[in-house]
Amino acid sequence: MPRILWAHSWRMLLGFFLGLILMGMTYEPYLDGTVPLPAGLSDEHIFVDLLCGLLVLVLYPFRHRFPLSVVAVIVVLSTFSVFSAGIMALAVVSLATRRKPLEIVAISVLSVLSAFVSERVLPVEEPAAWWQVMILAPIAIGTLVVTGLYIGGRRQLLQSLQDQAQSAEREEQARVEAARAGERTRIAREMHDVLAHRLSLVALHAGALEYRSDLSPDATRQAAGIIRENAHLALGELRDVLGMLRDPNTLFEDELSRPQPTLGELSRLLEQSRTVGTEVLVEMGPGVEANVAVLPEATSRHLYRVVQEILTNARRHAPGEPVNLVLSGKPGKEIRVRATNMLVRGDAREAIAASMPSSGLGLVGLQERVRLAGGDLVIDPSITDEFSVEAWLPWSK
Repeated sequence: MPRILWAHSWRMLLGFFLGLILMGMTYEPYLDGTVPLPAGLSDEHIFVDLLCGLLVLVLYPFRHRFPLSVVAVIVVLSTFSVFSAGIMALAVVSLATRRKPLEIVAISVLSVLSAFVSERVLPVEEPAAWWQVMILAPIAIGTLVVTGLYIGGRRQLLQSLQDQAQSAEREEQARVEAARAGERTRIAREMHDVLAHRLSLVALHAGALEYRSDLSPDATRQAAGIIRENAHLALGELRDVLGMLRDPNTLFEDELSRPQPTLGELSRLLEQSRTVGTEVLVEMGPGVEANVAVLPEATSRHLYRVVQEILTNARRHAPGEPVNLVLSGKPGKEIRVRATNMLVRGDAREAIAASMPSSGLGLVGLQERVRLAGGDLVIDPSITDEFSVEAWLPWSK
């Protein structure tokens, strides 16, 4: 609180003491009565001078609310008051800090006229010649205006720098929030991609063990083995995803060295689908088949996830229906994957949906993944009995 009061009052104190000094220098020779007052000057003039100075002190704090009118009144009152000269100078400087040309010109002209009239109204000494006043007054007022313009410009610069700093801080905060949201989305998408495939296999084989009472011991052991293997793989892949949430120095020893699946493991993925009854018919174009080994790792990994989600989606919603998978493209252009399968209709579809609920976000997350990689994914359920998904990614050489 004292700091705030001082910030608003030090100018008034400065103007007050300057006025006292100027008033003392002006009237001191006449105060002891040894030197007679000049002609035209009386005790009433000194009283008016002091009164106008006090009025100026009262008006000065209102300059921020009514800048032009208050400063104009202060300049007019200073015409009859030596005591108000200090406050008048500070008021002119304060108005000039606003950097408004019309206000500055109006107050400058009024101040010069005030100085000219003051020389005639307060003849405490031999009045200066009019031409001297018309030279010295503009110089003095111009100095005050230039000072105010400098202070105003510096204030605007500091305010601009503060605004830029605040804007940069807000933008940085927005970038951080966007990065966090993007990372959360990426982790959620990755968890869906790596877990949905494994858990769907576990669910199918567990369902077979639950409802099939005619399985032989060998078939039961085989199904249990598949469940155990995929549960183990799901836990390992979950550990990989959760590792992204930890500091790299705290990862497991083999976590960084474990490679992410790519299109080179397509045959293994297809074999897993076939073992659970989803037949996959693959047609690979010559440009893909001859160059699949040199496919960029990131693109190959994205394509693997695309095929994995397509097969998982087909296994959930159309179990037993074959999936036709077509890969085409060539280096330097793009690589495409198109998958189609027949849909299950009616009561069978409702029973499948009840037994294997899904989040409904698999294809949405897949579409987002592909678009972030520079490609696109189109879902086409328009054909009555067939579901089609086509994705493409750029294939750089």
